[in-house]
Amino acid sequence: MTAREHVPEVATLPPWNIGQDEGLLVQREVCRSGLLDEFRAQLNNYFYPARVETLSRDADLQTSLLSAVHLEHITIGFVRFGSEAMVDPGALGAYHINVPLSGRVASECGPRQALATPGRGAVFTPREHTVLPWWSADASQLCIKLSKASVEDELEALLGHPITHDIRFDLALDLTTAPAASWLATIRLLIEELDRADGLLARSGSHRAYLERLIIAGLLHTQPHDHLEELLAPAAPARPRTVKRVIDLIESGPEVNHTLSDLARHAGVSARRLQIAFQDALGTTPTAYHRKVRLEHARAELLDGQDSVTTVAYRWGFNHPGRFATHYQNAFGESPSQTLKHARRHG
Repeated sequence: MTAREHVPEVATLPPWNIGQDEGLLVQREVCRSGLLDEFRAQLNNYFYPARVETLSRDADLQTSLLSAVHLEHITIGFVRFGSEAMVDPGALGAYHINVPLSGRVASECGPRQALATPGRGAVFTPREHTVLPWWSADASQLCIKLSKASVEDELEALLGHPITHDIRFDLALDLTTAPAASWLATIRLLIEELDRADGLLARSGSHRAYLERLIIAGLLHTQPHDHLEELLAPAAPARPRTVKRVIDLIESGPEVNHTLSDLARHAGVSARRLQIAFQDALGTTPTAYHRKVRLEHARAELLDGQDSVTTVAYRWGFNHPGRFATHYQNAFGESPSQTLKHARRHG
């Protein structure tokens, strides 16, 4: 049975709400409905020098669409050929993820092979030959290029020691698991913010970089690789002074978004050891403690009654107002808008 005939049995994913004309990253459109040469040149400009061919005689890509953007740690793009095609970039020099949104794409990395479909993606490593020998005419993918140095720096910070070779990820990525759903939610958030004309990401490079690194850390915790067992293994708790060091960092600037690896690097221990130490000392995680401190500062400002809920949320590092409202409700038993309304009524 060929890749064109075989469809893996996987669960369906929540829809991405992709319009036939718009795709994703609608504010970042690069080219559409043109000649293959133009499409190839733009695709290679954003990702890798690659041999790109259609598997039909017609080189016109009437329904093709490429939307893409370079960020600090990643490049992310929506790619649709609208025709059967093949892509051969060779060794990528970066880590790369394809998240299929429709159709089927045969994917190879070195000797390994997988068929990517909605619900099953592919993760490629830097030095092995990558090729997509068949991209179905109805296929569209979210393509995510990750800086090699950024991925490896993140893993080193999480482990608390250097790594000596490329991270070897499994090729097939099951997108239907609970960890993968959380990881995809972060990607969706980044795309939503990139499409927001005057949102926080347009104003703050640090928030963009924070979301990018969450995507990298999420991949490291979601997809099997040769360091995952060590990353998830129980570790001896860190000494209490390392907990204090992190608390001091958080309380000196609660509005700053820190990833878990940022906090571990500051403490001088692995992320796992820091989590265990926080659980032993405070009964919570570093991330939850940081969120608690930010929520308390946000509540104090809402009780002052001067600024809007959105302004307060952004000021204290919550870059998704809906999630801020959920965390606030869980912490204080009322919504932030109720707090503000009460403060203004009695102010």
